[in-house]
Amino acid sequence: MKVLLSSNKKDRLITKLSRLWKDQQDHMLIEKTILALNKHYDLNRKMVKEPGVEGIIEQMVGRLANSFGSLSNLQNKRILDIACGSNSSKAPASLYLNTPFGRMSVGRSSRGYTALFEPWFCRILFELGATPVGVDFGDLELEVFTHYRVDLGRINSLDFLPEHSFDAVQDSRLFGSPEFTAQFPDQADRLNVAQEIRRQELRILIMDGIIIHSDANELLK
Repeated sequence: MKVLLSSNKKDRLITKLSRLWKDQQDHMLIEKTILALNKHYDLNRKMVKEPGVEGIIEQMVGRLANSFGSLSNLQNKRILDIACGSNSSKAPASLYLNTPFGRMSVGRSSRGYTALFEPWFCRILFELGATPVGVDFGDLELEVFTHYRVDLGRINSLDFLPEHSFDAVQDSRLFGSPEFTAQFPDQADRLNVAQEIRRQELRILIMDGIIIHSDANELLK
């Protein structure tokens, strides 16, 4: 029975996420997306091994529901994910998630690989027909979406991105990552980076562009 329940985690996730929309087309799109994530990235196994992965997916999809309404509105939207996560990231001992289905704290030892910080948001956007661009310092070599390896702690590191070239942007993984905290242990330095990230977000967004989520803005409040 335990094996059967584990094998059905992706199906239960599809049912749960479908509650965020009323339109049948959105239900079909979210099912297609979760099945694709499972096929290409072994999502079901990773959710079984690290239950926090399910919360990550719920949080990311919930942000899309809040920002775009219908999933069809994401078609061809150019969206930047700053600190998108990678295939070499470590997870903090504790990670706070605010999902449409409740708040939770997940985490594990920061030693070694974790699926929690894989680039799930860009993968979701790609499967939904958007044009995601991910930037991160970690390994993104085999990812199908456009990506750049960038040291986000460096001032002007995103200047290579043209002004007003994105429909939406988010940053949500930089300031809590073990790598960033080790690089910038001083709060004043982290605030300087947050100011730079906020400046870049406003620079690259089109007029009426959407900030899906910004930890930089939250940090500077």
